[in-house]
Amino acid sequence: MGGADVDREAGPTIGGLGLHLRGLGLGAVELAFPIGNTLGAWAMLAVGGFVPVLGGWLDDRVGCWADVVSRLGGVCPSTIVGDPDADHGPVLGRADAPELFDEVRALARHAGARPPGQLRLSYLPCCGATAWGRNGRALLIGLPLLSVLNRIELRAVLAHELAHLARGDATHSARSARFVEALGRAIETAPRGSISPLRGWAHLCLGLGSRLLSPIARGQEARADRFAAGVAGGDATASALVKVALVQPMFREVLGHYDPRSSPGLPNLYAYFRSFWQRLPEPLLVAMRHRLLSDSPGRSDAAHPALIDRLTIVQSYPNRSCSPVDLSPAESVLGDPLSLEQMLHNRLFGLAPMPGPSIFHRAGS
Repeated sequence: MGGADVDREAGPTIGGLGLHLRGLGLGAVELAFPIGNTLGAWAMLAVGGFVPVLGGWLDDRVGCWADVVSRLGGVCPSTIVGDPDADHGPVLGRADAPELFDEVRALARHAGARPPGQLRLSYLPCCGATAWGRNGRALLIGLPLLSVLNRIELRAVLAHELAHLARGDATHSARSARFVEALGRAIETAPRGSISPLRGWAHLCLGLGSRLLSPIARGQEARADRFAAGVAGGDATASALVKVALVQPMFREVLGHYDPRSSPGLPNLYAYFRSFWQRLPEPLLVAMRHRLLSDSPGRSDAAHPALIDRLTIVQSYPNRSCSPVDLSPAESVLGDPLSLEQMLHNRLFGLAPMPGPSIFHRAGS
């Protein structure tokens, strides 16, 4: 692996104690909600709430505890845990991208984390960490990003996501985030006009959970940004943040107008997008960056600080020395990027299947 030495000390992280305390508070809300729901439901049943429940049972509208709570005016959120076999993209084998596996292993060691059990090549220009069960963890890498980033920028993106895995952001905090989101959905879809102590309890827990979750998510993003900047350097991390923010809506726009069935002569989606990106004139890219940065304060969300604030943080870190390999296209970490592009294109559009990953390079690896 060429480029900066990832074993050098990264910059300090922020908000460790505050994030931990807020996380404990959010976990307490998550535990308290079903307990309060159960105690409140039994209390209401004892003082006459059994009447509507009995009526619902006679009408075959009550068949489980969640139906009982619903008849009493409460909600029982259902948190849907991500399916590890869901199609986030094919799982890469080491033979498909040996340099990528080496990079991830070195960064994981530097972050103090076990390397993820899976590297998945995602269809969209995103990069993320996901976890399921006790030990299941995967790193998702969007193929379109590899056409836009260079290798040191990719290192910054990978370091950011591995920092989330190292600190448990993809497990404990993600579970609490799913609880808050599920509770919000349950309240939105519940019958309107119901006045019930259980409904009030649900609104109280949602309000507390939301107030605790937003600072946690933002603090985790800032912490991961700092780790990435300490590993890849301030300018490379800032450049990666801007490129990722630019390419995501652009790729979706291209995808919305791309139809291989109506124009059989078109190259595959990823080759088409790469050609589109490379043809963009530099003045236009500069104007797009300026527009992105000028609009960024209004585009912040509950989970991410404004882009301009993130850039301010990462650019306070020194740059790392770069080798020619670091400045080469990120897609060079793949063993056979053209074949992987075609395979992902075929999977996305349901065309004639190609062999999955690990078939292309096994003989020569």
